[in-house]
Amino acid sequence: YQRNDNWKLSVPQKRYFLGLHIGHDRAITVADDSTIIFHTAVERLDRKKHSDSFLLPVEEITTILSYLKINVVDLEGVCISYLAVEASRVSDTLEASFRDAFPEFDGRFSALDHHLAHALGAKVCSGFDEAMVVVADGAGDQRLWGSQSETIYHVSSDTFYLLDERVQSPPLTYVNRPEFYDPSYFRPDDQERQISLGLKYEQITYLCGFGPGQAGQTMALAAFGEPLFDYRNMLPKDLSFSLRYTDFLREFEAIAKAEGQSLVQFARERRSDIAATYQAYLSDALSAIVKDALDRFPSKRVCFSGGLFLNCLSNRRLHDEHPDRELFFFPACNDEGQSIGTAAYAYWQSHSKLPERPHEFPYLGRKFSDAECEAALKSAKLPYDSLSEDEMLEGLVDLLVTGKIVGVVRGRSECGPRALGHRSILADPRSMKSKRRLDEGIKRRAEFRPYAPMILEDRSGEMTDFDARAPHMLVTASVKPSERDHIPAVVHVDGSTRVQTVDMDDDLWLRDLLQRFYERTGVPVLLNTSFNDEVQPMVDSPSDAIDVFCSTDLDVLVLGNCLHLRRG
Repeated sequence: YQRNDNWKLSVPQKRYFLGLHIGHDRAITVADDSTIIFHTAVERLDRKKHSDSFLLPVEEITTILSYLKINVVDLEGVCISYLAVEASRVSDTLEASFRDAFPEFDGRFSALDHHLAHALGAKVCSGFDEAMVVVADGAGDQRLWGSQSETIYHVSSDTFYLLDERVQSPPLTYVNRPEFYDPSYFRPDDQERQISLGLKYEQITYLCGFGPGQAGQTMALAAFGEPLFDYRNMLPKDLSFSLRYTDFLREFEAIAKAEGQSLVQFARERRSDIAATYQAYLSDALSAIVKDALDRFPSKRVCFSGGLFLNCLSNRRLHDEHPDRELFFFPACNDEGQSIGTAAYAYWQSHSKLPERPHEFPYLGRKFSDAECEAALKSAKLPYDSLSEDEMLEGLVDLLVTGKIVGVVRGRSECGPRALGHRSILADPRSMKSKRRLDEGIKRRAEFRPYAPMILEDRSGEMTDFDARAPHMLVTASVKPSERDHIPAVVHVDGSTRVQTVDMDDDLWLRDLLQRFYERTGVPVLLNTSFNDEVQPMVDSPSDAIDVFCSTDLDVLVLGNCLHLRRG
């Protein structure tokens, strides 16, 4: 026997996988040996709405790895998706940047197609063994001949492949995006260029007078109008359909001319009808595309991703048309969710299968301890009460029923752009005063935009025409006429509402809060909107929440088990 001083006990090293999305809505996701363990939009960290940049978020990556207590050397794989160009074309540059920023990293670096990243993220978070995935957004990766606009994939636990796609023309380089609603800007040979359903929605959004990232305002405005013309001859039968840059614009222009107006003048006066026209077309078009896809590629389960599926009006139509299928609308269907797809792909490269559904989905972001919450309040010189869970719930109901508006930071932050109770502003839906105060002194947004309710799932069918699960606030419901006067602050002009159902399986604390409010008032609903003002992204940390609280008219701030009540 000879002693070997170089011998060491071999302990299996835990492996991690980092997913990134670069472009607008940059995001970071981390997977371990079995599942997605963390996800955040970079805007939650850099405090820049949509965090639009083509650079790696090095500082934010460092922050998250430190938060998770992960060393860079423990990263087995890093995968990116990109915006505007094919990810593989910029992969070498970004890899060099990553290795320069993190010289200890010696793992694999890869890139993933934009639409496939959407598809993998949705499938992994759905929990389905396999599914058809429909992706629709503004544009996928730009190639010489164009970019993907709408795609259909099959994804299982270990395989994924493209079933069908539609390709739109390369983007115009001589027209600024906010101007491309005006046909007079287009050269004659560009008027037949193909455009995606999502980019057409953006075009209509600009025509209605809104800006980048404000398609939700167009959707809200549509409820005030009626379609201006019969578009049925323009509807698709499958993904081979034509949708041109000038479609809808020429029709609107002709109506304007007949009324003696320019298109811009007409849009100023009739923008709700313009919004209603394209919204109706979009719902019909997506309905036809999904029906055709299921006829050709039968599947019992369907996932939807890409920013177009933030459109809860179209989503409800799809939900109603497929009652015998399991549908999953991905809450991070905007580009933020791509990093979940890229982390899943990095995992797949090592395991030959996709990771399991995240255990705490959709709450995958940072969580702050009570000690951190107390320290932030002390630093801001805000007095607070430290409460038990029962005291907190009872105290919040007492405050809500008297009209107080509450900002809440608790648990892990949500993935996706919808606040689902962990980074939320809550209010009593029984009074329009709640809406007016939010519009004027907190959110500072247009009066026509509605607020959403969170509702006890087992009471949803009593209040609305929707009695299924909708935990991610991605479908509309029609509030029953007999109930509209009971919750006016969350009912839109057409009687609709964007519902979030809450059950014990979703969040026990929220369920208890809603139940206690229901027992006190007879209304199983709270108004729920994202915790931010008109400028900042949704809050993430206690200090973010304090900044918004101090700059708005919020009455109450809840940070973990700490409650601060504004005096006077």
